[in-house]
Amino acid sequence: MDSLKVLEKQSGFLRLIYYLGENGEKTITEIMEGADIPVHQLYASIEKALQLKLVKRRIDKSSYPNRSLISLTTKGKRLALKLKEITDLLTFQ
Repeated sequence: MDSLKVLEKQSGFLRLIYYLGENGEKTITEIMEGADIPVHQLYASIEKALQLKLVKRRIDKSSYPNRSLISLTTKGKRLALKLKEITDLLTFQ
């Protein structure tokens, strides 16, 4: 039962990784809307994923104001594939 509570607490983090795996590099606003993650939870998830080297942040200076773009690292892509495998197993067909 404790494992389920841990997973519930990580739901925004897992949705972030899964969403980027399916959609590639996105802005914070695009992730928030597309993955349906509340803004406070999204920023915490991005910081955690940066620390774990699962995502990288790139600043797009070609627009004003500058935009932060978030994408998966190689390690993050491997995790996203595993999450996809799990969701495929849990999806009723």
